[in-house]
Amino acid sequence: MNRIKFLFVLFFLFFNVYSDTIILKDDQIFEADVKSFDSYYLVLKIQDNQEISIPWNEIKHIKHTTTAKNWMEDVYITSDDVEVTTLVTPLSNDIAFQRSLFPGLLIHGSGHFYAKDQNTGFTLLSAEIVSFILMTISFSEIISPVEKDQSFNMSKIIFYTGAAVFGGTWLYDLIFSGEAVKKYNQENNDKYIIRGDNNENSVRQ
Repeated sequence: MNRIKFLFVLFFLFFNVYSDTIILKDDQIFEADVKSFDSYYLVLKIQDNQEISIPWNEIKHIKHTTTAKNWMEDVYITSDDVEVTTLVTPLSNDIAFQRSLFPGLLIHGSGHFYAKDQNTGFTLLSAEIVSFILMTISFSEIISPVEKDQSFNMSKIIFYTGAAVFGGTWLYDLIFSGEAVKKYNQENNDKYIIRGDNNENSVRQ
């Protein structure tokens, strides 16, 4: 009898769990049931039997669990870089930090780009490019023979300045990308279709 009750509880808990995982091109992740689609939109059923339509060009990947994959999905899902305007679930601090680590080490500002803070992202990226130029020019002068010690010392100063800018912009992205995510989520809180912990498969904030 106890075993039957246990199975009934499990059935009750998991009966309405959505297992298909949808990933948008701005890395919003949420669970939904794929209901139907046409050549322009994918129709999904989320919590409370609510149905939403998302343009195919905003979708990055669909991981099917409860529904079967249709071969047309590979036709409609493209690698085109587009602005995602559909706000389903809040952005994640964890993903922002991961983006800041990599590819953020090579492309500074990646965490802020994820947080949709384009101005800060491009500022950090531009500063990284300048730092590379400074280090490249000064390094070539350091390793080449010089006649004047003053010129050698100036080259070292320029090189270390470039290195400091490089490290500083990367650390800024690591430290403050989470704040950018928090600000964006607060400004758009009333626009999200699924908010906070209502989506069991969304990445925790």
